[in-house]
Amino acid sequence: MDGDIKNLIKKLERSVFAGNRVIAAEELGKLGDPYALPALIEALDDPNPRVRVAVAEALGKFNMHGVVPGLVKALNDPESPVKKAAIASLERIGTPEAISGITKGFGDKDKFVQKEAVKSLMRIGSVEAVYGLEKALAYPDDSLKRISVVALGKIDTYEAALCLVKTIENSDNKTRKQASETLGKRGKSDVLDELMETLRDPRPSVQEAASETLCKIVSASTSVPVLIRALDASSRDVRKNSVETLGKIGTQEAVSGLLKALDDSDWYLRSRAADALGYIGSPEAAQGLVKALDIYDNSLRKIVTCALGKNGTPEAINGLIKALNDPDYSVRESAVLGLGKTGTPEAISGLLIALHDTKIAVREAAASALGDIKAQQAVPELIKILEGSESLMQKVSICSLEKIGTPEAISGLVRAAESPDAYIRRAALKALKGINKSNLTPVRGFIETEISDEDSVLRSCLKDGDSEVRIKTSNLSGDIQNMKSLKELELSISVEETEESRVHQSVDSREKKDIGLNCQYCSRNLNLPIAPNFCPFCGMKLRLKCD
Repeated sequence: MDGDIKNLIKKLERSVFAGNRVIAAEELGKLGDPYALPALIEALDDPNPRVRVAVAEALGKFNMHGVVPGLVKALNDPESPVKKAAIASLERIGTPEAISGITKGFGDKDKFVQKEAVKSLMRIGSVEAVYGLEKALAYPDDSLKRISVVALGKIDTYEAALCLVKTIENSDNKTRKQASETLGKRGKSDVLDELMETLRDPRPSVQEAASETLCKIVSASTSVPVLIRALDASSRDVRKNSVETLGKIGTQEAVSGLLKALDDSDWYLRSRAADALGYIGSPEAAQGLVKALDIYDNSLRKIVTCALGKNGTPEAINGLIKALNDPDYSVRESAVLGLGKTGTPEAISGLLIALHDTKIAVREAAASALGDIKAQQAVPELIKILEGSESLMQKVSICSLEKIGTPEAISGLVRAAESPDAYIRRAALKALKGINKSNLTPVRGFIETEISDEDSVLRSCLKDGDSEVRIKTSNLSGDIQNMKSLKELELSISVEETEESRVHQSVDSREKKDIGLNCQYCSRNLNLPIAPNFCPFCGMKLRLKCD
């Protein structure tokens, strides 16, 4: 035996200074000579806690089976730092006996000691450590259960995952939920069979937790059979989770399960299944949805038509056209909206039929949809609506004609500007302005031709009795002609002279150049050779004043 080791042992046993004993314990741990073990184990009873901590740490460096009993004994020390040091040393040793010793820390009153024991087992990560953590779940302490579940989730082994499945089966609701979430975050499917067995548990809370876990961990390749089987579960929440997960997967393999869910006794689940089938977008899904139109109540048929609108297949379009004859107008409206999303020739034909529906809501939806898809075939029908008496339909038709924007549509809008209804005149002028802003050369040229006529509709609108019509006309005229000066704009508009304008006409031309005329509404300068009745900027009737 080395003389230095003897001196260190002597210092550890006899020195009156705690600091010297701490140094001796640390040095003996570094040397690792088995001869020092008896002295170190005996020093675990040292009256000074600093010395006992140093001794516990030193024993862990020996990494020998013989030190385990002493370290386990140290777990009964009254000081927490000593117990934590003993747990750390047992972790370094890592034998089954050491792991068994660590589990004694679960019963400690100090939360930090409990936590240290759990963390040590997590870092060891062996099968024995997993079983040790499973013991922690049997303790009544909620915080201990929580950290143990988290620790099991970080041990990436089948044994740890299986322990979490058992936790779902045998724990309280709070711990069960946490175990489910932990397995979900783990994201591996090595315990699918075990979870499927758990679905057969008679307790709804267990079924739901297992179902939620399944929905989180399964992959598209392995999940569909599992989820379809789960559709037979007695728990509504289990079936709900399965339907929603099948919808998220969205593969052709999921279609059969979702079609099965269309026959579920729960209305909500049927509606979710229908919605999911719409997003999948396969002919098989569309065919299943079309069949559902003949089975279910009004509210579900409406959801089915919405789903068909998302599907987009020819089978879905045929189903939507079929739904245009549904006795419930809300179903017909939903079918119109679905057709409007597709824009196919078949869909346009269906929408033209819907323009003559008995319900105005359906007709309005059809007119709007035809504008959204820019269906040029619909222009004659939309113009006919403008000649009718339904103001709401007229407004929708005007908006659709603006979106379509063909010369034929523009001609209809110009005629609408002659409507006896000021509201319709305003809408038509607004639509013409919107078309003009699109900078389509043929459209611009067509409007310019209309304005160049002596009896132009827009010229007459400049003298309309409705101020908003005058404003919109003035703005439209300025946009179309692209005037570079107020003088040119004034010359393009026919207006009657006011008394004030005639006074201004009698003023010498040289003097007029020095007079600034302002609109009292928009404050724009109107330094024109002829004073107008209406402001070409805001359209308001003028009472001219000079600066």
